[in-house]
Amino acid sequence: MASRSRLLALARLVRVQNVFTAAADAFAGYGWTGTWDWRRASVAAAASVCLYSGGLVLNDLCDAKRDRELHPNRPIPSGLISPAFAFGLGALLLAAGISLAAWIGPRAAAIAVQVALVAMAYDAVLKKWRVPGALAMGAARGLNFALGMAAGGALFQDPKTFLAPAGNAVFIVLVTLLSTFEEGRRTPGPIRTLVVLAAATLLAPIAWVLHPLRAAVPLVAAAGILLAIGLRAAQKDPERFLPLVVRCGVRSLIPLDAAILVGTLDDPVPGLIVLGFLLPTWALGRLFAGS
Repeated sequence: MASRSRLLALARLVRVQNVFTAAADAFAGYGWTGTWDWRRASVAAAASVCLYSGGLVLNDLCDAKRDRELHPNRPIPSGLISPAFAFGLGALLLAAGISLAAWIGPRAAAIAVQVALVAMAYDAVLKKWRVPGALAMGAARGLNFALGMAAGGALFQDPKTFLAPAGNAVFIVLVTLLSTFEEGRRTPGPIRTLVVLAAATLLAPIAWVLHPLRAAVPLVAAAGILLAIGLRAAQKDPERFLPLVVRCGVRSLIPLDAAILVGTLDDPVPGLIVLGFLLPTWALGRLFAGS
């Protein structure tokens, strides 16, 4: 029983319910180059997952003292995961992400190092402030997307290629800003504004992908759901609904990335598979609700 509890705590620590969003970023970045290779795209996705989870493990380690008062049931303050183990795991995951990226090539490795540095800066310092923290989170997600682009052999060779990673980054900046209202004063006006802006950002790829009608289906659905939940949170009960809005926002990266894939590649299969990531994300989210 103790081993099972530690295993579940470990899954919570690495945010296993959200790792598919990191994989989706790298897949979308690869497809955004206009080409596709499952092997290289999968290595980029694995690197992205390692970097994402490693950053979150170190984030919980930095928050351990605060969580002992506010969230005592989390893996580290509960005693199920020791700080030393968490530090080793976080460092190992970041190193694994960089190593996988290095297998792809030097450009991908350089981007992976940047992701790790941004993640550590956020964990240790930047999250103390609302805007710098949100910008760091957005930068990390944009770089994850760029990691996929590097694996696809194209990286910012044309100004238009900035649109997709920048769009993902802006979206996560807005979602992160929303998350800062989860504790403390919850003002309906700013929450409502951020929700509307985030929903609008979700729709942006329709304007610049090659197959806009394909992309519109998942994007309109994701934006509509986020808008409905977010406006209800702002109007009715922010304390109760805002965590749901933030979870919905983070997981909206999956339809966003899927839309970029189906809107860019002639073959819709990679995009449909990424869209299917919603199923394990939803199932694991229910299993680890409140983690």
